[in-house]
Amino acid sequence: MANDENQILKLLTEHKRNQVDQDKVLEIAHNNIPVKQKIYEITKIDKQSHGRMVSQKFSEFLKASRDPRIRSNLSHIQNEVLYCLPGFQKNFSATYVLLIDDLTYITKTVSYMLEKAGFHVFSAKNGIEAIILFQKVLPDVIVTDIRLPDFNGFEIAALIRQIDESIPIIFITALDVDINSFSSIAGKKAFLQKPIKREVLIDTIEELR
Repeated sequence: MANDENQILKLLTEHKRNQVDQDKVLEIAHNNIPVKQKIYEITKIDKQSHGRMVSQKFSEFLKASRDPRIRSNLSHIQNEVLYCLPGFQKNFSATYVLLIDDLTYITKTVSYMLEKAGFHVFSAKNGIEAIILFQKVLPDVIVTDIRLPDFNGFEIAALIRQIDESIPIIFITALDVDINSFSSIAGKKAFLQKPIKREVLIDTIEELR
C-alpha cells in the first residue's frame, strides 16, 4: 500500500501537465477510489496527453522531412496511419513494445518471450513500417535491429527522436556496434548483443522505462 501511495506522489510531482490535465489528476488523487484505480486513471491522462503531443510532432515531422525515403513514401505513411490496425484500442495499463527486425524468426522469438512476460508487442520489418506503427500504437519502448532493409537502427532512432524525445530505444545486433553512432543517439537507450537472452531483455526494458 505504501508503494502505491508513493507511486501516486511520484505521478503528481514528476509530470508536467497543462492546467486542465493537472486539475483532472488532482481530482482523481483526492477521490475515494482504490489506489490502483487512481494510478490507472492518472496514467491514462498522461499517456493520452503524450499521444496528442506525439501526433502533432508526427505531422510536423512528415511535413518538414527532406529524407527521400520518407518523401517517396509520404502518401503511403499517411494512409497507413489512418487505416492500419482497424479497431485498435490502447490498454493504458499495459506496456507496448515496438519490435523492428526484418528476420521473421527473430520477431517471432522475441515477440514470444516478451508476450509471455506480459508485454504487448507489435512488429515491423523495416523503417517505414516502424514509423507507421509508432504513430498508431505509441509504444512505451522500441527494440530495433541495427541492420535493416531501408534505414539502419540508428537512423530510425534519430527519426523517432524528432517525434518523441523520451521513448527508450534498445538496439540489438549480431554485428560489432558503431560506438559513434550509438553515442550520438540522445535519450534513454541500451545495446544488446544477439542472441538475445530473455531475462536480459526484460530487465533492460524495465530499467529504461
